[in-house]
Amino acid sequence: MKIERISARPVAIPYVTPWRNRHTEEAGAPMTHLRTVVLEVHTDTGITGIGEFRGDSLDDRQVQQLDELLIGADPTDISRLVPLLEEHIGRGGLVAGVDFALHDIKGKAFGVPVYQLLGGKHREKVPLVWTLPYLAIEDQVTIARERVNEGFTHAIKMKVGVPGDSEHILAVANAIGDVPIRPDSNMGHSKPEAIAQLRALQAEGARFELVEDPCPLDLDDYQEVGDALSLPISLHGGWSSFEDLNRIIRADKPAIKCVNVMPTHWGLYRSAQVVGALEAAGIGWTLGTSHDSSIKIAASFHLATALPNRLYPCDLLGPRLHADDVAAEPLHIRDGFGVAPEHPGLGVTLNENVLSKWAVKDHAAI
Repeated sequence: MKIERISARPVAIPYVTPWRNRHTEEAGAPMTHLRTVVLEVHTDTGITGIGEFRGDSLDDRQVQQLDELLIGADPTDISRLVPLLEEHIGRGGLVAGVDFALHDIKGKAFGVPVYQLLGGKHREKVPLVWTLPYLAIEDQVTIARERVNEGFTHAIKMKVGVPGDSEHILAVANAIGDVPIRPDSNMGHSKPEAIAQLRALQAEGARFELVEDPCPLDLDDYQEVGDALSLPISLHGGWSSFEDLNRIIRADKPAIKCVNVMPTHWGLYRSAQVVGALEAAGIGWTLGTSHDSSIKIAASFHLATALPNRLYPCDLLGPRLHADDVAAEPLHIRDGFGVAPEHPGLGVTLNENVLSKWAVKDHAAI
């Protein structure tokens, strides 16, 4: 089997509710659309793999690089092709999107779901958090109650890190009872501010599951925050390389219980390596590709289904945040869990009507 052609279809799909967090508040405008490029890798056997990466288009240089590196290659040689792509293009969203498509092809060729390529079914379903964007307090309380009643009881994750966020956290905490909060300030507080805020909220009765990125990334500071509050820390931002991962592991900070792994940056092949390294170091993991379409979310479900390391509830809600879904068949995202599709490959069939409806017309064609 050989790769014959790669095609790309950019789309811009509206959010049901424009997304707000610390970054959008500072920018002065919410995120209104998911802007993403659907990749299709076509083979000479008729099998097509699908992937996805964030952006509006492929530029001419990227088109040429993909053609030169992939046309004529065996798409099942993932352990050869991914490092080759990284060497010439660099690790990141585009290579990760191709990685998803290669796994999709291989799963379809072998007649198995992608999780079988990653080691088999370690868990039947993937625990999820529901993430609240930064909204009016009454809106956050309403959504939190609805999602908890639906079964999202592992934790409610809240985007904070902006002035007045303590009032929002406490209102939601009081509304959802025993369900804990996972505050994510996107590094929006200083270390003293984070400790003071969370300590005051604990005194008011707020319960926390994990604290994600409480202040700018400094491993000593994260340990100090965890010790001061007797809370586990989840690390998300500020790392993107094996060198960064090595520093996290070598630092041996016991308060850092969880590292957020982003398949949208690493792809499935590298993500599995990262999660294995974390397991060897005794550190758990989670996934946080919340805004993405069903393609990336399905890839994350397969990864989380297969890998045995301690998995904290994941932020994988994308298809439920958007006005339309690129997948013809909705993913299972309900009752506080996600389930990897059982069809061969990623298990996602594209919804051509949605791709046409929200197509970005002016883009590079491969």
